[in-house]
Amino acid sequence: MRLGTKIKTLRIKEGLTQIELSEKTGLTERTIQRIENHEVEPSKHSLKKIGDVLNQNLNEQKISIMTKKQRLLNLFLISISILIVVEFLIGWLTWQEHWWVLICWFFPLLGGVSIPYYKRRKK
Repeated sequence: MRLGTKIKTLRIKEGLTQIELSEKTGLTERTIQRIENHEVEPSKHSLKKIGDVLNQNLNEQKISIMTKKQRLLNLFLISISILIVVEFLIGWLTWQEHWWVLICWFFPLLGGVSIPYYKRRKK
């Protein structure tokens, strides 16, 4: 379950509206809406405030979700790397026909670089 969906489920279970949750947390109603609709990645500060109201450690749950995604990404990257090595070894004698293998080596490297979410800075 995605974090925004989890927050929405917990909020409804507690019998709170988005307005009530925003008043209790000090966050804006629009922030709560954007988090629940997966429009933004909630900050640690926001998750702490929401978690305090909903009696949950949402930062820990966020780390757990991110860890699962990272494991899947690593499995994918290892699988691609193994396939590339096998293709390289099989195609060694006919290298001219398998030049594209070199290009494929870059995909696991690029895929392993995660792009963090950055907030817009106010000017």
